[in-house]
Amino acid sequence: MKSRRWEVEVNVDWDVLKTILSEPKKTLLFFPYFKEFDGQKVRFEVPRFIFNFGYEFELDVGFGNSEAIYTFRGERGILTVTFKVQNGRLKVTADWAGFGEALMGKPLEIFASGIAEAVQEFCTSLKCPVVKVSEEGGEVTRITPDSAPALLKRLALEFGTSFMVEGTADDGTYLAAKVVNGKLVELRLKQGTRESVISTDVSVVELDEGLFEDLPLDRSFKIKVRELTP
Repeated sequence: MKSRRWEVEVNVDWDVLKTILSEPKKTLLFFPYFKEFDGQKVRFEVPRFIFNFGYEFELDVGFGNSEAIYTFRGERGILTVTFKVQNGRLKVTADWAGFGEALMGKPLEIFASGIAEAVQEFCTSLKCPVVKVSEEGGEVTRITPDSAPALLKRLALEFGTSFMVEGTADDGTYLAAKVVNGKLVELRLKQGTRESVISTDVSVVELDEGLFEDLPLDRSFKIKVRELTP
């Protein structure tokens, strides 16, 4: 069996983290190598040399004392991902038993580190200034370049990997963000008669304040969110 572990700091308690991990249909979409999840089967594609090797699994999710286990069972082997919180740190361990075991060291390391960092980012997003979010809409208080990435990560947990969020401030400022397949692809800003569009291609998990620094934020927005078909 091949095994790799990665650790990151987390700023939430176990109950919050358990809520995030209890919805794999949302969290799996941001795992490294993820290809698709139809509710029954999960498919990953792992690049090795010039090929992509496809792995298809059935997923079981279990919880223990400050611990969660994702068990992926497929014809090529068993992949086990363990999440454990201890002293403010999240430990993610990825174990593989099966086809190509001897060559899976580096892919497992990328898998464990990518999962840990994605979950860490989603934990951070829970601090975003959303008063409430629902299918009808919500309100964001004093959004800033620092909190804008957290907002989009929070919405990704709520609405999945493809959605449009539109916000209007009291002074008429309009701001919209379009996310497709887990990537921010467009920012649209309108103030009075001036309108600008920024095209980008950045994973929601990797967003930081840099993309939002020059935008006229620092105000409250009433927002509407709708899911998109990729």
